[in-house]
Amino acid sequence: MLISLAAGDFQEGSRIGSLLGNSIGKDMAPGKKEFVGPYRMFHLIRAGATFEIWAVRPLDKNEALAMKWLPPGKKFTKQASNDLKHEYTVGKSLVHRSIIKTLDFGTGKDGTYLTMELFKTPNLKQQINEGIERLHYRLEKILCEAALSVEHMHKQGWVHRDIKPDNFLVSEENEVRLIDFTIARKIPKGLSKMFGGKAPVQGTYSYMSPEQIRGKEVDARADIYSFGCMVYELMTGKLPFTASSSSELLNKHLKARPPEISVLQKNIQTDFAKLVHRMLAKDPADRPETLMEFYRELKAGRCFHMKPKPPLTPEQEAEKAATEEE
Repeated sequence: MLISLAAGDFQEGSRIGSLLGNSIGKDMAPGKKEFVGPYRMFHLIRAGATFEIWAVRPLDKNEALAMKWLPPGKKFTKQASNDLKHEYTVGKSLVHRSIIKTLDFGTGKDGTYLTMELFKTPNLKQQINEGIERLHYRLEKILCEAALSVEHMHKQGWVHRDIKPDNFLVSEENEVRLIDFTIARKIPKGLSKMFGGKAPVQGTYSYMSPEQIRGKEVDARADIYSFGCMVYELMTGKLPFTASSSSELLNKHLKARPPEISVLQKNIQTDFAKLVHRMLAKDPADRPETLMEFYRELKAGRCFHMKPKPPLTPEQEAEKAATEEE
């Protein structure tokens, strides 16, 4: 079971949101392993209990990549290696400008590794924590790209099952990368769709759909619910549901109505507020059927009544402070 209560937690097997963004690691220390497969490791970005994330270069190229590495030794388990192979299988099937490029996989005496493009930008959760007003002037562009990335995944037959701000990297130029396919599953079809089934209860509590919490096999509409939670947070700076315990939080996802988004964000456009609440419907049948539907409604309308202005640059803030002092 892989569940996270805190939206920004780093957890093994699926949390690389900040790992491909701001580096908090260290350069290769003398005496440490320097090569994994055909790659030279040069900077440790993050080390968890099982996986390590490294900046690496192919031996025959001067191109920086990101590597998610399961080292040999006591950390190594067959399940963890299989999880990494699954992430590679899903990622390799997804080719879209707003999805992280999955490049290579290998396993052997050096452990098991997965390489991907190194997209050095903060994730959306980090940017929310810096202040949602810094995102609002460009939010529509970000949401459009994010929606298209998840829609592409659905068209390829996968449901992500862990949609949240941590799993979208966003640059200042509004380039988006969807990441982290560890718990993705095939969308049920045929008899399995007709009769339903059970699935592992996995994901992040703050963004999990009711059907995911119940351990059901899910389709694209589970991601639409999670995407709605993320949009709610991006618009208001608050999650649709908070609680003092995990059981209370899950129960709210199952039974409670979120506070009206228009109460928390006075500038939200009325039709967009209704769209967000439809995405958060308890019954999947009451949600938009696809994220393309969300995309088209957003393109036809807008998020805000009054278009937000870009935040002041550091130079502008300094000039404003100097003027106020005078």
